[in-house]
Amino acid sequence: MLRERLKQFGYQSAEDAIEFVLAGICIIPPLLMLSGFVYPGAVALLFLIILLAAVGIFTPAPPAPSQTDNDQKREPKLPL
Repeated sequence: MLRERLKQFGYQSAEDAIEFVLAGICIIPPLLMLSGFVYPGAVALLFLIILLAAVGIFTPAPPAPSQTDNDQKREPKLPL
C-alpha cells in the first residue's frame, strides 16, 4: 500500500522517499526550533522519524552478492 501511495506522489523507489524524509528531518525541525517553536519542532522531528521508520520497513533488501564475486575479490591474481 505504501509503495502504491509513493508512486502516486511521483517517487520512483523507496530510496527517493527516504531522501525526501531525511531532507525534511534536516530542515523542518531545526527551523521551527530556531524560530522559537520548540514543541512543534519536537513533534515534527518525532513524526518524521516515525515516517522514516515506516518507509524503511517496507523497503526491500538489496540483493546479496554472489559467492563467486566475493571469491574473486579476495584472491588477487598476480602475474608471474
